[in-house]
Amino acid sequence: MNKIRIFIAAGIIISGGLMIWGKEGIHAQEQPAGIAVSRTFTEGEYVDGDIVCSSPDGLKRCSNEFDVNMEGVFIENPSVAFLSSKEGTKLLLSSGKAYVRVVTSGGDIKRGDFITSSVNPGLGQRAGKSGNVLGVALQNYTSETADKPGKILVGINIRPAIVATSARSNLLETLKQGLLAPTLTPLASLRYVLAILIAAASFLLGFIYFGKVAKGGIDAIGRNPLARRAIQLNVILNLIMTLAIMTGGLILAYVILII
Repeated sequence: MNKIRIFIAAGIIISGGLMIWGKEGIHAQEQPAGIAVSRTFTEGEYVDGDIVCSSPDGLKRCSNEFDVNMEGVFIENPSVAFLSSKEGTKLLLSSGKAYVRVVTSGGDIKRGDFITSSVNPGLGQRAGKSGNVLGVALQNYTSETADKPGKILVGINIRPAIVATSARSNLLETLKQGLLAPTLTPLASLRYVLAILIAAASFLLGFIYFGKVAKGGIDAIGRNPLARRAIQLNVILNLIMTLAIMTGGLILAYVILII
């Protein structure tokens, strides 16, 4: 009887272990997701997971950080693909999930980090500042050698992204990307133009509004010196309202950039 109980207990333990191992195995073998399309590539060797950018001659491996011409990832075995009989075409995944070749030249990669292009042709890296990104890392990656490539699963969503750094560096990066707006994709360009217009309009309206209130306050004090304090308080309240308008405009512009 005791032997039967031991065998039953052992069976339960082994079954539980197999179930856990199976879940981990399925997770580790997660497949790319999304629809790949046939696109014309320039001549050269391409490795599954290379980040590619547009060029006048066709798609090629990206070789610049935060490249505004990023188009997607070269993929050999997508889950779904639209094939073409045209010579020189390869499969490109522009949205979904794909295993991307990355290096740690931008620092160790953690799940949730933005991934962007690097100076290493075709390889991605962690985005340490604001700029154009390929997507978001869905796995961690570390390496003792900064230029040693590995592969991680990335959620592909090419767009400009604001990375939390110092306020000064964020502002400079945003202005820099804004100056590149004509070279971005139409949607990215529209985002930057709209964000700049909203930010500029909020500051302009704020200054105009406060200028009128301040001028009116000075004239009112001249006409009625006894109400000086009440008028000053009214000017201060209007100053706070002006700052709120400006802040609201900046927040709206920021939201437009990150959506």
